[in-house]
Amino acid sequence: MKKYLPLVLLLTSPTLLAEPYMQLGMGLIELDHDEDVLFSDGTALTPDSQESAFQITVGKRYEKFGVEVSYRRFEGDDSKDVSMYSNLPALPSGVVGGTPNEYEEDWDSSLKAQQLALKGIYFHDLNEQITLKGGLGLTYTDYELKSSHTQSWEEDKAGPDWEYDNVISHDKASDTAWGGIVSLGADYVLMPETAPNLTLGVEGSVAIDEYSTVSALLGNVGWKF
Repeated sequence: MKKYLPLVLLLTSPTLLAEPYMQLGMGLIELDHDEDVLFSDGTALTPDSQESAFQITVGKRYEKFGVEVSYRRFEGDDSKDVSMYSNLPALPSGVVGGTPNEYEEDWDSSLKAQQLALKGIYFHDLNEQITLKGGLGLTYTDYELKSSHTQSWEEDKAGPDWEYDNVISHDKASDTAWGGIVSLGADYVLMPETAPNLTLGVEGSVAIDEYSTVSALLGNVGWKF
């Protein structure tokens, strides 16, 4: 992400801006991940999610057109677990010291992402307070995928419990992807007389790349410099 810092600085340079602005957005992001995490025993998990998220945007406007750079983080997860209290699987060879009466097996996966978007923006002023915005551009996303498969035996008894954990697998992988994004939104100047630079708005967007589809609906507060 650091290599894109000069682009952000260009957008915020006061000597080059026609109408610079900054926005902080909060809302919901839905992650639809296209690839399953497949474990050696055939178990498959899909780390999708719907969660709250934030987005930081800087941009500048030239009459009806402009450019924006935004940054956001999001993640998804999926898991499966099995608990048994009778007919427990045998302990791994060589493990001694307890007589377990409980067994758990857990499969976990998580996908964390950081996404940078560069969009061209079209502005349409309905009046002095309401501006509609449409955007189209590119995304660059860093992905980090983690997965683990663990077995646990426990002897629940009076006094200290006995427990043994067996990590079957614990994997971590990362990758990057280019994609596309489209957005629609509106900004509203709440107090045009006393605070003409303060805006409240809403934005919906869909970003797609080879790994995931990310849908977002955000409310934002902004400031025009």
